[in-house]
Amino acid sequence: MAILSCFTLVSLAIEVVSGFNSIDQPSSSRLALSQRKSTGFLHLERRDGLASEGIKIDAGFWYADFSIGGASNLSLLIDTGSGDVVVNPGIYVPGKTSKKLDSTFENTYGTTSKDGTGSATIVGDLYSDEVTFGGLTATQIVGSANGTSLLPKSGIVGFSGQRFNQFPASSSATPFFQSLCNQKKVSECRFGLALSDDGTGTQILGELDTSLYTGDLVVAPIIENWVLPGDLVVSGEVQERDLPIELDSGTATIVGPIDTVSAIFNATGIQGVLRSTSDGDLLIGYFPCDKPPTVGFNFPSETNVSLAAKESSSTISNKSSTFNIPLNSWPAVDNGNNNCTAVLSGQNYKAHPGLWVIGQPFFQGLYIDHNLENGTVGFAPLKGANPGSTTTPTPIGDATAHRQGVWAILVLALTLVAVTM
Repeated sequence: MAILSCFTLVSLAIEVVSGFNSIDQPSSSRLALSQRKSTGFLHLERRDGLASEGIKIDAGFWYADFSIGGASNLSLLIDTGSGDVVVNPGIYVPGKTSKKLDSTFENTYGTTSKDGTGSATIVGDLYSDEVTFGGLTATQIVGSANGTSLLPKSGIVGFSGQRFNQFPASSSATPFFQSLCNQKKVSECRFGLALSDDGTGTQILGELDTSLYTGDLVVAPIIENWVLPGDLVVSGEVQERDLPIELDSGTATIVGPIDTVSAIFNATGIQGVLRSTSDGDLLIGYFPCDKPPTVGFNFPSETNVSLAAKESSSTISNKSSTFNIPLNSWPAVDNGNNNCTAVLSGQNYKAHPGLWVIGQPFFQGLYIDHNLENGTVGFAPLKGANPGSTTTPTPIGDATAHRQGVWAILVLALTLVAVTM
């Protein structure tokens, strides 16, 4: 899990009470891993300051082709839950501008298993070199691993904010996309992920590609890159509000607090089984494969909608929309005899009480715009996606649920401060 700095308290309080600004400071990160091979990637488009490249899913995670230094065609995991660029032992080939830094790294990653649990520690040396994606090149701090623990395929590229970097502060490392922005290599400081449910997708750097989605982009403010408040919606009704939700393309599942997930399971007829793991208790659900439930999240949260209306914000959407977990994403495992393991599970993160981690199954069928300049995330259905995936909920008007959501965000902030002291 990401361990955020004490500045999170300020950011979270601003978000809940009055505004949409985020604070971006370096700290640590998390990701999910995969070990299977993938096929190649389809090049789509290159223009000055823009890149649009095909990406593919493999074993629940998304990969794209990158060049680092003198090594090309590297299959790297796209992870919005971490901030560093790391390649496996023997992968890195110094380029013409390569410079070895007098520094090493030790990154610890969480959610390394397909069920959202597990961890791994990667160690190695740091270099300054060029990293290229879709014709866009940035001078970047790169980690070359030399330990026994491995990342999937060639390695990973983190697309989170700088707060989620784990490289030593002395390296002055920034996430790859932030480097592109800082070095003015992109037309706009934003990137998009358009992931379909057929195993193919597109990553867009430097623009909002309106040709890939339908309707209006639903825009919500972030707390951190890429954590934002959202409302939990079950069967069309809001159950809890202002939950801290992390959008993490490097996680293969959707994970929420055990008590909340247990209530969802009870309400939707999913059989829950609580298991002990090395990372603590894990609540797993089983359901008839042909009867997936309807569970989703409101963005922006209704609180943020009200704040946007009061401040006459032209950036944040003035109405909440519900984006449901795609029905075909619910079976994480088909156990046979019409019994499936649910993609939703319950786990309590001690350092981050109340946190939801929404992995890539939620991304499928959506265009998700990550706007660093405005500090927002935008959502819209992909063209050709199931038109029923986006609905307007019926709020239950439960003030208790709202208070619980705000309390979870404030407790999260206070806990993060305690962890970093």
